[in-house]
Amino acid sequence: MKCAYCPQQLRTAESKARGYGPICGQKLGLIPKPTPRRARALTPVTPVMTPTVHPGQTAIPIQPQLPTEPQ
Repeated sequence: MKCAYCPQQLRTAESKARGYGPICGQKLGLIPKPTPRRARALTPVTPVMTPTVHPGQTAIPIQPQLPTEPQ
């Protein structure tokens, strides 16, 4: 079976069921393009500011702890 939009042969069952291949589908907007694995964050990340340390006190870095699943 050939693609409905180009002369290429369709190889997979999914492409044959659609009637067109993944390349033509993406070019024509029928299939969404895959998103990259490491996509950038949409919102900028703001750093967490620790409160000011008074003289004579020691600053302790804040490290968030993720909850763990019970075992």
